[in-house]
Amino acid sequence: MPTSPAQRIDELRTQIRTYDAAYYGRNESLVTDQQYDALYAELRSLEAAHPELVAPDSPTQRVGNDLTKEFVKVRHAVPMMSIDNTYSDTEVREWVERVAKLLPNEAVHYSGELKVDGVACSLHYDGGRLVRAVTRGDGTTGDDVTANVRTIRGIPLSIGYKEPCEIRGEVYMRFRDFQKLNQRLVDEGDKPMQNPRNTTSGALKLQDSAEVARRQLSFAAYFLLSAHHQTSHIANLEFLAQQGFPTVIHSPRISSADGIVEFCAQWQSKRHDLPFPVDGVVIKVDAIDQQTRAGATAKSPRWAIAYKYQAEVAVTTLLAIDAQVGRTGVVTPVARLEPVLLSGTTVKNATLHNYDEIVRLDARVGDSVEVEKGGEIIPKVLRVVPDKRPADAEPFVPPTLCPSCGSALERLEGEVALRCISGSCPAQLAASLEHFVSRQAMNVQDLGPALLQQLIDAGLVHNAADLFGLTAAQLAELPRMGEKSAQNVIDALVKSRANPVDKLLNGLGIRMVGAQSAKILATCIDELAGLYTMPAEEIRTRMGIQTEDARVAASIRLYFDRPENRALVDKLRSLGVNTKGTPRPTTAGPFTGKTFVLTGTLSRYEREEAKALIEQRGGKVSGSVSKKTSYVVAGTEAGSKLAKAQELGVAVVDEEEFVRMLGAEEK
Repeated sequence: MPTSPAQRIDELRTQIRTYDAAYYGRNESLVTDQQYDALYAELRSLEAAHPELVAPDSPTQRVGNDLTKEFVKVRHAVPMMSIDNTYSDTEVREWVERVAKLLPNEAVHYSGELKVDGVACSLHYDGGRLVRAVTRGDGTTGDDVTANVRTIRGIPLSIGYKEPCEIRGEVYMRFRDFQKLNQRLVDEGDKPMQNPRNTTSGALKLQDSAEVARRQLSFAAYFLLSAHHQTSHIANLEFLAQQGFPTVIHSPRISSADGIVEFCAQWQSKRHDLPFPVDGVVIKVDAIDQQTRAGATAKSPRWAIAYKYQAEVAVTTLLAIDAQVGRTGVVTPVARLEPVLLSGTTVKNATLHNYDEIVRLDARVGDSVEVEKGGEIIPKVLRVVPDKRPADAEPFVPPTLCPSCGSALERLEGEVALRCISGSCPAQLAASLEHFVSRQAMNVQDLGPALLQQLIDAGLVHNAADLFGLTAAQLAELPRMGEKSAQNVIDALVKSRANPVDKLLNGLGIRMVGAQSAKILATCIDELAGLYTMPAEEIRTRMGIQTEDARVAASIRLYFDRPENRALVDKLRSLGVNTKGTPRPTTAGPFTGKTFVLTGTLSRYEREEAKALIEQRGGKVSGSVSKKTSYVVAGTEAGSKLAKAQELGVAVVDEEEFVRMLGAEEK
């Protein structure tokens, strides 16, 4: 019997929730990424075709829309109290003695759980569904961050327990996700984040929940509040795990101070092998009724205490400061160190992030420096020890030339990064070619990363223009390439020669010139060579860039000031690649003079696609609703923008009406 759409949607949601619980809760991959992505894509497709079946707890609904600019304050029904800290075995034993006095003549058992270094958060469920997420705040009142917390894949949107309950836990960042974020920030010319905890705190307060999703936050539950909870804290943690929550790593029941001290000592070094930051152990009385009778002070519960690990710092010698060229041309300084043992590993290198950081530290070759792992896998230089500075230590001078290709380095206005902007830099070649042939750029099919690397290794390609000089015979000689496959690549390259010039402009990888700005820039020129000498102010004026975005024009000017970049464009033109500008529209479109605001999720169009269709018809797309807004296009899960439109009396159209306005057929 064929499966109905509703049945298949339920099956897919159950599968995806199971895989999410395993991956984010137990670090187990039950299926490959490709299999997971296929199931997720099928679910999205079915929900788009049957919007009446979309549910708020579906895995596809994690990224909310139109997050309010003001976080609503929520008072905690039970205060989220802070926990007293202790830093020694002696203090732990003294605490155990105090608990014994509070519960005289009773057998007391304890739990030890790793203290994840993140941000405390309270999750509220009713009828089995996540209805609210609140930060700890001041312990009495926190911020409603539900839209952002829904993006955290490890948090179930629905559970099997239907009674109202509150799950408290820690939102945190894994080291790998923190590193990815910092790499992205550095590539974009911004300052990197200092540590995972502060980054997590900032992420929860972002106004764009889609950006929160990109931060890849994680969650670990550490407490359950419910009218029908278990009599044991450890049993509650096991119950939460059964409901699909990732829980903190914890001990079995411990019966003595010696057992607590042993557990803390065990994780003193083992924590360094974990993929997330841990700064201590939280020790709790296990029996819930004993917790209640032990009570609390004005600030902290008497039945819990945190054993904090001391941050591990080592002092070593700074032997050299090397320059490392990243895939986007950002040149990053790396400290080369006298090898030193730190957190169980030998450290030889440490990050310095950017050259402004060297100035702040006043770091010089020969200095003794303090190094800490802390919240990063790659160690960080904390400070210089000035009393140990050699008399002949010279102030560090940043490089002026790219260590890979010798081109002059540039620093764009408003950025901290030094950057190589040569389109032929060997250190950037593989990444720049992958971008050049990508779908959003030249869209050269059948030319993937593996084949590009083969071409580079064989010495056949040194820049993007070399791709168009390849022959089928050259390609056919490469491993795992037959004559038919080789010809397919050549055919795709031939086809891409005729692309509109905005595709080429995007593919060149000019800093701050993406797909949309490339389209605008393409209408400002008759020929790409016109940008060789066009002043930045003229570029800015032609593109209509606002004063605060003048860096775009400056970046374009810097790119074409480089002889090697002009030579690259000349070679592309000589090989038949289109470099002619795109004519500006000469006639007004049906949306001329109209301003649209898009809100919610459209089933037929991605947000950027809908925006492009409006702009092609002469309209403008704004990010906020005002009295000047002509239409608000409201998809599913429309948020505060819809309410604002209704308040101001702005015309609201649904997706069906929007399609009719476009004069387009359903996709």
